Amino acid sequence: MTMSSKCAILLVRVVEGVSVVVVEVFYKQVRHRIIFDTLSFNMRRNIVIYPSKSEKEKLLTQLNLLGAKEVFVEFRGGGDDGQIESVYYKDRQDNHLEIPKDMISWTQIKYGKDPLETKQMSLVDVLEDLCYRALDEASLDWCNNEGGQGHLHIDFTQSPPTTHLDIGINTMSTDDYNYDMDEEEDE
Repeated sequence: MTMSSKCAILLVRVVEGVSVVVVEVFYKQVRHRIIFDTLSFNMRRNIVIYPSKSEKEKLLTQLNLLGAKEVFVEFRGGGDDGQIESVYYKDRQDNHLEIPKDMISWTQIKYGKDPLETKQMSLVDVLEDLCYRALDEASLDWCNNEGGQGHLHIDFTQSPPTTHLDIGINTMSTDDYNYDMDEEEDE
């Protein structure tokens, strides 16, 4: 491959401590897809996002009692900002449902020197907190410049349930063209 090839990271997936990067390489007008199963830049193999095992079990039990087959926390960012767009679950009949306002005890994420604080939070707030923890631990820039989007996914079709984070990082490419405008036309 030459230095003029273009590469773009399209998807980074973190699945229970295993990270995957999909890179599309454009070489001589042909798209090649390359999959790397490890990252060397700021990606940890064991990403821990649940405050404790008991809080993880409590959250998963509560979501399972709702009849959740899958839970999604969708996010989007760009420019210099990012936020959670929606939090919902699919039941066993694949209906998209809102998360109820049920409350559970949760140790909320804190930054800086603030002490950890356990308090009663709604399931939506807990799931948003969990997603922000995962995004923080993944250390990918999903909310600056071209930004990114994705979702945190809790899958109850697996036993035990799995939690994974899908992040699409947006990239911008530039194609440069050079035209000589000083040539005279042939007569």
